[in-house]
Amino acid sequence: MNPVSKFKSLLQDNRTVIFLYLAITIVSCVQLILIDKNNNFYIFRSSSYHLLHGLPLYKAYPKEYFDFFYYNPVFPVLFLPFALLPLYTGLVVWLIAISLCCYFVFKKIPLASHKVNAFMLMLLFDLHNNLDHTQTNPFVLSFMLLVWILMEKEKLFWASFFIVLCFLIKGYGGIICLLCLYYRNWYKMIFYGLFWLIAFHILLLLFVTPHTALQYYSDWLQVISSDGIKESYSIYGVLNNLNEILPEKFILAGALLLLAAFMAMQFFIRQREKSHIVAFLLIWVIVFNRASESATYIIDIAGCAIWYLSRPANRFSTALFWITLLVATLIPTDISAAFDDFRYHYYLKCVLSLFILADIFIYTAGSLRRQNITVKPASL
Repeated sequence: MNPVSKFKSLLQDNRTVIFLYLAITIVSCVQLILIDKNNNFYIFRSSSYHLLHGLPLYKAYPKEYFDFFYYNPVFPVLFLPFALLPLYTGLVVWLIAISLCCYFVFKKIPLASHKVNAFMLMLLFDLHNNLDHTQTNPFVLSFMLLVWILMEKEKLFWASFFIVLCFLIKGYGGIICLLCLYYRNWYKMIFYGLFWLIAFHILLLLFVTPHTALQYYSDWLQVISSDGIKESYSIYGVLNNLNEILPEKFILAGALLLLAAFMAMQFFIRQREKSHIVAFLLIWVIVFNRASESATYIIDIAGCAIWYLSRPANRFSTALFWITLLVATLIPTDISAAFDDFRYHYYLKCVLSLFILADIFIYTAGSLRRQNITVKPASL
């Protein structure tokens, strides 16, 4: 066996994947304990204590952390098991929980086993970045993928549980609910979803009064709709660089039209690939998101990887994917200051992801056209 084949075989070995996921978790734990850059974890932890003491969730607490708490009012309840542990114990358990969740969920995605291992390796660098910043994005991605996994097994009740959980962590994660439209008995998800929403809010009411819960929601809606939450790692940053200042409602309308057109085309494709829908939703929700930041691109890169691994071989798509992965994930920072400036100033992650999104859209339109051409002679 030549060295290249040996290397490929090593990468496809499940033990290699386990070792790498374990290694990045240990490295992140040690690094975050030795170097105090745990601001996100402090925000999450403090929010749980603020909830327990009936304090406002969405005001500044400069003595505890910088920035604001932007998550759903139910999130502090979900974080309580980690918040109630001693600080560094809670931090380590949090990071281990993220890694374990990603490992076990990624292993179950409905792709061939060698493609699953490839997917897990492609996500490794973005997962490490999120661990280093104690982010929730890997959980959101895992739960979005779990919806796909569970829908394939027709476990609608639990799929709706994870849709609601996505929404209660980061609201835009709920976009994965659109996938359910292409499965039998999808309408049941509405009732299951309402059940889980009520159940989670009953859980919230165990800790605060209804009046406080309503105030939390009012404050949350105000803070997520304010300009303070805007980040630049999306189409908004790209347009700003091009000096194209479009009203936000126009950008949003265009994004929704694109989504609606794609979903409509998928509806008319008889032999649709659910993986293509998942890929499109994961990319779309990040590149058109006013709150996207560098760490959230683990969701986008997952979509790009699923698309690459599930579509028919194509030189252009393959080249586009590997360029995207290199620029967005594999090439580390600080190798070249000029390249870093170019990469981040022009938001190349977003630009390249938009090209992949267009590739999915064009492929879907082509599939629909080929299907119609094939059907017409048969009807004569």
